[in-house]
Amino acid sequence: MAAKKIVVLFDMSSPPPEDHNYSEFLKAADWESERAVVKAIKTLGYEAIPLGVFDDIRQLISDLKTLAPDLVFNMTEAFNKKRNYEPHIAALLELLEIPYTGNRPLALSICQDKGLSKKILAHHHIRVPKWVTSKLSRPLRGLRSFHYPAFVKPVSEEGSEGISRDSFVENEKDCLERVNFLHERFRSDVIIEEFIPGREFYVSVLGFRRPQVLPIRELCFNQFPEDTPKFATFKTKWDEAYRKKWGIRNEFAQDLSADQVEQITEISKRSFEFLHLSGCARLDLRVSETGEIVLLEANPNPSLSPWDDFAKSSEKAGISYESMIEKIIELAS
Repeated sequence: MAAKKIVVLFDMSSPPPEDHNYSEFLKAADWESERAVVKAIKTLGYEAIPLGVFDDIRQLISDLKTLAPDLVFNMTEAFNKKRNYEPHIAALLELLEIPYTGNRPLALSICQDKGLSKKILAHHHIRVPKWVTSKLSRPLRGLRSFHYPAFVKPVSEEGSEGISRDSFVENEKDCLERVNFLHERFRSDVIIEEFIPGREFYVSVLGFRRPQVLPIRELCFNQFPEDTPKFATFKTKWDEAYRKKWGIRNEFAQDLSADQVEQITEISKRSFEFLHLSGCARLDLRVSETGEIVLLEANPNPSLSPWDDFAKSSEKAGISYESMIEKIIELAS
């Protein structure tokens, strides 16, 4: 690739430093992904320029015009702490005619609306949980006909935000209470979906027209009580003390038959296409207790931390971290 100057763009929860010195930020533990990407880009021989964005779109446009990058490595997930603005940053880069990595605004918008993405997948005969959406503007008042247990979560949040043990509900009363709580907490629509008992898998996909499905990872509950429903909550993903207490680990999938691996691979490729994904994405699936494969949702902006599922799956496939970042750069448009 001809690009030499790469801006690594990421969102911040407060205004970025006026001198654009991010050295202290990049030392923090919760900036692991950004730090690793910047380091990998430099290792590949490119100039890597960190650039944060919070709530000033005019400043962002000015910075990009001043820096005049050959490419933006887009790691943004929000604007002014609002995740529903995620697609607009990619759209801005398109308007500025700056090539960038990752998914286009269309894919970001589709995947952000979990109800819409399920409609698209169901139309193409991909098995998804049965669902209903409660609109913030018109909350559901009753759900007698819905089959329980169910799972309740915000429509557009990522990283399991808004998901706790209380997200699992077994009757209408508890379901509506959780729906109302999430409406008030996130000021967004809420999705109620069929709970699929079984195992949870994460499938990383890299590419565009001929995407590569990487080795499958599984969320394992090694010390959880057998009779307790197992699913990914915010604490399950991000609270290390909680994970250690209950033996929760992300590991490479074991005991899947060759036929199941083939089915998961095919479903992942088809879903990647139907949701207009490109570059990289992670698909969350469950295999039910009867062996049925159900696609839960797609994450078009997966974590690129060297210790997270996408990088681990890439490594298992023989793709080093730097090679993975280079591939994502090569797929930019």
